[in-house]
Order: sequence, then structure tokens, then C-alpha cells
Amino acid sequence: MLFPRSMPADRNVMSRAPVRRLAVKGTSIEKKAGVDRRPLHLLLLATLSLAAVSVPIHGSQAAGQGVTGKVSDYVGSDACSDCHFAEFQQFQKTAMSAILSDKYPLEQRGCEACHGPGRAHAEGEKAEKEGKKPGPNEPKAATLTYNFTRHSAKENAARCLTCHQKDEKQSLFKRSQHLGSAVACNDCHDLHRLNVGEDVAKPSATLESYFPVPKRPAEHDWLDDRLLREKQPQLCYSCHREVEAEFQLPVRHRVNEGSLKCTDCHNPHGSFTARELKSAGTDVCTTCHVEKKGPFAYEHAAVLVEGCTVCHTPHGSINLHLLKRRQERQLCLECHAAPQAVNVPHPRLGFQAAGECTRCHVEIHGSNYQPQFLR
Repeated sequence: MLFPRSMPADRNVMSRAPVRRLAVKGTSIEKKAGVDRRPLHLLLLATLSLAAVSVPIHGSQAAGQGVTGKVSDYVGSDACSDCHFAEFQQFQKTAMSAILSDKYPLEQRGCEACHGPGRAHAEGEKAEKEGKKPGPNEPKAATLTYNFTRHSAKENAARCLTCHQKDEKQSLFKRSQHLGSAVACNDCHDLHRLNVGEDVAKPSATLESYFPVPKRPAEHDWLDDRLLREKQPQLCYSCHREVEAEFQLPVRHRVNEGSLKCTDCHNPHGSFTARELKSAGTDVCTTCHVEKKGPFAYEHAAVLVEGCTVCHTPHGSINLHLLKRRQERQLCLECHAAPQAVNVPHPRLGFQAAGECTRCHVEIHGSNYQPQFLR
């Protein structure tokens, strides 16, 4: 093989390149082929140095300031109870209070685990009570701790998600429709609910006449139901007014009666499915309607492609079986439209204009015997 005169006739050209060693803080750094590798090594040393810096633990960020707080900035929940005694009492009843207990460092306990360091706030409130007003350039005592009512939904959700991110039901909240509509965690949940009144949702008179309906204290429902500000479905109805109207229709799922809840079908913290359903396709419906699940030897194509809602309205309807149309044949003819097509084997002005399709096609959700769903 021929080589230019300036190139040596050796395939391992780079391995013969001159090597010079430089001593940088006791470490030899190589220069090969005239390339200075010191910046790469210095960058590596800088990265390792930053990694060695202690990362502040949860709750150590000063409220609204973005400043790392010290352990001495925390006073403990007992100091909070001096002014916020009612909230402190309610918080002590929750499971979160038991979790954020003395087994954790001071900055991860009780009130300050969510509201941040409170020493400056407590001292400022004490000074204001003694008549000492803050200067013109000094913040007020009320702003020295994190208050969820003064921050955006995104900021509040980010603070809650520092802990509530391992559960798959809550890990998708950042992409949820609720957060996209500026609905934060504290809009639905209340960790120290004060106005725990009687439940306004009452079962129907028919239900009470046939079954004994237990009446629990409202505070027990609050503690057992994820610390919601209000029971389902009233909490959901406060925003979803159109859904509340659908559940007043004569044929409906028994949500108002307490037979099921909104969260039995929907995940309010986010989902990869439309309408934030807990499962994709027909899985949400077939959790209860197991006889419609299949798999069948002959599937109804509409169910496989579009799901149950191609024929049914899930919340409520004026039609039998929550159908979208009062007459079944009208619903079927929306897909089986062409009179002479293969999917409509009946002649024009024939059976499809005079009777219901399911009189013969009884297994309309799927069949293991006939492709026409006759049995």
C-alpha cells in the first residue's frame, strides 16, 4: 500500500502519537496527538465536587423564597399549635400526621414538612403581636412560610408531588387535565378540614325503605376518603355541572345513591386514556359488567374499535340500557347503513324499519357460536 510522504507506513498511527504527561493536583493528565485533555478532566472533577455537596432534604426550602433552609430554621409543630390550634388538632387525626412523625428529622415532621421552615414566621408573628411592625423592605410574618392559598396550582402540586409520586395513581398528575385547568391538590383535599358538617348527600327513599343505610359521622368519612373537602360525587359536581345533570336522568348509574363513585371509573390524578379513565378500551366497563368482557370467537367490531360508548352513554340517558337512541334499530343503522351492503342482509323497507335488531341478534356484544350474534 502506498502512503503520502507525510504519513508513516504504519496502521497504528495514533498509537505512536507523542505522549506528554502533566501533573495537575497530583494527577497525571495526558496530552495525545497535540490535544489538550485538561478541560475534560477538570469538568469531571467539578462534576464530582458538585455531587459531593449535600442535597437539601424535603422541606428544607424556605417558603416562596427558593432559599435552602437550615435545621435551626425549624421550630416543630408544637409551636404552630400556639396560633393554629384548630388546624393542628385536625391534622393530628390524619394518617399523614402519623407518617410525618418523630422518626424523621425535624424538617420532615408535621406542619413544616409541607409549609417549610417556620421559625421566622413564628418569631415575626410574635413580634407583630408585641406591636413591632416590620420595616418597609421587610416581608410580613404571614409570608414567611409557605401558604397554599397564595401560590399557583403548579407550585402547590409540585410541593405535594415531592412525596406523592411513587403511587401509579398519582404519578401522572403533572399531565392530568385537572392540573392543566389550574386545579391543584388542595382544591380537592384538605389536610386540616375545619368545617366538617353533616353529609348533604342522602340515599333515596326507596333505598332506605328496603335496606338499612348506616349513617357515619362526617369526620369519619373525611378521614377514610383521602381527606377530601367534600364527599363524592358532590365534590366532582362542584365543577362538572353537566355530569351532575346527566346523573339526574331516569336511566343512570347509581352514583347519587352511593352504589359507586366517580373514582371507580376515572383517575382524577391523570391517565393515558381519554376522559382520564382508569383503564383503556372496555376494561373500565367490564370490571363490573364481566359477562360482556369476552374474549369471543366472533367479536362485535364496533366494540373493539370504539368501545362501549359507541352505543351507550355512561353517565345517564332517557333510553333503556343507557343507549344513545331510543329505538335500537336507529342506533344499529348508524353503522349498518347501506340497504344492499353485506353488513345489512335485510331488504329495503324490510325488518330494519319495523322491529328491533336484538330480537334476533341477542348476543350483540359478542358470540362464540355465530358471526351474526344470533345466539
